[in-house]
Amino acid sequence: MLETEKSGFIKVFQKAEERRAKSRFDEAIELYIQAKGLCGKDNEARLSCLLALGDCYRMTGIYDKAGKSYEKAHKIAKTSSPASAPDALVGKGLTLRAMGNHREALKIFLKCQQLYEISGDSAGIAFSLWAKGGAYRIKGDLKKAIETFKKALNLFNVLKDKSGIGYSFCGLGGALRVSGRFDDSYRFYSKANRIFIRLKDTFGIAYSYCGIANARRMKGDFKGSLKYFKEAKSYYKKIGDRVSFAYTLWGEGTALKMMGNLQNAELDFRKAQKLFKLTEDERGLSYCGLSMAELIFLRGKPHRAIPLFKAALKRAKRFSFGVEIKYAKRFLHAAREGRGFPINLP
Repeated sequence: MLETEKSGFIKVFQKAEERRAKSRFDEAIELYIQAKGLCGKDNEARLSCLLALGDCYRMTGIYDKAGKSYEKAHKIAKTSSPASAPDALVGKGLTLRAMGNHREALKIFLKCQQLYEISGDSAGIAFSLWAKGGAYRIKGDLKKAIETFKKALNLFNVLKDKSGIGYSFCGLGGALRVSGRFDDSYRFYSKANRIFIRLKDTFGIAYSYCGIANARRMKGDFKGSLKYFKEAKSYYKKIGDRVSFAYTLWGEGTALKMMGNLQNAELDFRKAQKLFKLTEDERGLSYCGLSMAELIFLRGKPHRAIPLFKAALKRAKRFSFGVEIKYAKRFLHAAREGRGFPINLP
């Protein structure tokens, strides 16, 4: 790369990094693409752009482009920068995990952890542990999820990585909520929120606000949870994270449903379902399928609701979503018994 080209690349790339640091992912994507066009034959520069593009596409739910970016990055890294190869693989694993393929994601995270251990990359080991914890959570192995998040937290503490600590707290908050430990969940999400506010991490703030909202919802404070869902939605909308925005809509819709506001709950569920279809998020579609079917049941149409509960169960089984399989069975049992609704899912 010529000095003039290098100078131009650095300027654009730094602008992209600044946008990404502020969670302005759509703007960052445009700049990274521009920077990639200035790379010439510089594989290191191209690799940096591709890894960053993969992250930004993944954070906004554009999984097909995220996967392609990580695959191209991995191809370059294998020959030009072997130390960066696990970074590209982790990104691919996170993309697969987000799309519901936790089994393949776990294999990738394990491989990456081994590669990081060989190279002595402690930060990489911690990140791969955090990623594994999330995959175990989706699989439904909550005990392993909690154990793995704790290992990641311990290592991030050793590294004094505040961001890693915050995201580990969020991981624990989610796994503990699904385990029924709502007070602990609220505590971890609140600790994460304080960290992210100090760091000015927009995505982390949104993530922890949504977690706080769901923990409060599970503690029975439906009205109080709405304030935090509103905060999370506002941040996610600015970020452009369609997937997290959709899960926040689902959580808010569930709180409204529990308050008896079925009309507004349905509006949230339908908006979330539309986004989950757009991003091909099968787990999110499982939740929306159950929630929409429950509304139909609550409106006195069990004959229409039961087939929809069965369809949601079938979807959860197809993707081996352990937790969601249990939820679907619970809904189906309640529908057949004709009692037990409404259900406040974690």
